[in-house]
Amino acid sequence: MKGCLITFEGTEGAGKTVASKLLQKWLESKGFKVLWTREPTDSRIGMLIEDILERKVKVAEEALPLLFAADRADHTQRVIAPAINAGYIVLCDRYIYSSLAYQRGGMARTFPKEWLEEINRYFLKPDLVFFLDIEPEEGLKRIGKGQRIHDDKFFEDLETQKLIRDAYYEVLNLNKPIFNFFEKEFLPEVLLPKLKALSAVNNVTVVSIDASLDQNTVQGIIQEVMRRFLKFKEVHKKRQRLKPRELLLMLSN
Repeated sequence: MKGCLITFEGTEGAGKTVASKLLQKWLESKGFKVLWTREPTDSRIGMLIEDILERKVKVAEEALPLLFAADRADHTQRVIAPAINAGYIVLCDRYIYSSLAYQRGGMARTFPKEWLEEINRYFLKPDLVFFLDIEPEEGLKRIGKGQRIHDDKFFEDLETQKLIRDAYYEVLNLNKPIFNFFEKEFLPEVLLPKLKALSAVNNVTVVSIDASLDQNTVQGIIQEVMRRFLKFKEVHKKRQRLKPRELLLMLSN
């Protein structure tokens, strides 16, 4: 049985690295095979990207989106796809949607949506996306308190983070959610303060969570969504993409 690809997205300080690693521990405690990974990777391409983000190396702005795409191509073919085929749940801290948001909203030069989508078009669609949503001011305060594990200073100023968050909302269709957490008829009462929105982009389900809540609350909703998602996969006995409406029905049961 094939595994699946779960990606975590968010602006700086949202806590996606911590959340994804905690999910890894929880899934492993349930007996699942799990691979945690991130982008940029620790490959030579990824290390060059790190140097650029930390301003140790300077390149033309046009080169950075291409380097991210090259790193992702290697990462997908060398690490992610083989793990999925071997039955692993792959948890990826940033994937395609980071490029589409950061490289549209966070750089001095704005790149066309069509070009960014084209250079990323052949990569895997995630089975599920967790978007940890936080006000940029709060996210940057967390960084200042040393809560960030993966430090990239290239996109760290407040105005840039606001632009990136806006780009994420557009890229992930969060401006047009299927529902919001006030629609109580769809969700059990316990999930209402945790789930911020549910959307879809190219038939990929996106679960938006209020990342300003405490870590236990955030992990609770992530684990509950994953529990229901894996139950869905078990019922279907194959790697099948979970449509947003199907997740909506699952969450209401």
